[in-house]
Amino acid sequence: MELGISGKVAIVTGAARGIGKACALGLALEGVCLVVNDLDEEAGQETVRSIQDLGAQSFFLKGDVSDEDDVRELFVTAYKKFGHIDILINNAGISPKLPFDAIRAADFDHVVKTNLRSNFLCSQKAIFYMKDNGWGRIVNLSSLAGVHGGIHSAAHYSATKAAIIGVTKTLAKQMGKYNITVNCVAPGRIDTAMTRMLSQEQLSEVIERIPLKRLGTIEEVADVIVFLASERSAYITGTCVEILGGYTG
Repeated sequence: MELGISGKVAIVTGAARGIGKACALGLALEGVCLVVNDLDEEAGQETVRSIQDLGAQSFFLKGDVSDEDDVRELFVTAYKKFGHIDILINNAGISPKLPFDAIRAADFDHVVKTNLRSNFLCSQKAIFYMKDNGWGRIVNLSSLAGVHGGIHSAAHYSATKAAIIGVTKTLAKQMGKYNITVNCVAPGRIDTAMTRMLSQEQLSEVIERIPLKRLGTIEEVADVIVFLASERSAYITGTCVEILGGYTG
């Protein structure tokens, strides 16, 4: 299926590994130019090399997307390099595992800043450039924990992921007139470093509750995100796509 995004420019945050890297590679296969953002420069540069091996243009820019100055530099640099910005994948985030009564106010603020503030800052910058294009795609990363609540995920993580769904739906209503779609995905248990933090007992418990009886892969999540970032999804906006393997809470 031709997705109609060859030559578009995408910024993917948290793209050094995991779902973010899989998204960047999936977009590269469609001929998209990639701006790879992460705090881990070594792993981020490796993502860039993998993208370039696929024949797509890419560069890495280290930065903390919860910091307003870093976000400004990210978008200005991307625009200077490629001349337009068309796609934003808000993937950067953290998922500390803490029981509710062990979460300190500082812990709560840190997760909100990393997961939610970064989403707000990047989306606000992205729409500035996308309005000029008359075309744009924003895809946000929510989570199973944001839809159904967390079993092993912490409450402050769940709160940010639920908030991202609200931001997605609201921004979609406001951006439709500019031909900018805004969607999110809510992955369940995916085989990532975050999931590997669970004990074997916890992991077995999780898999038992998934009808497909396995973890999802990062590529399976990336496939959905790439579709939502494409021309083929032109009439889909304000939607949260659950990628849960049949899990319903």
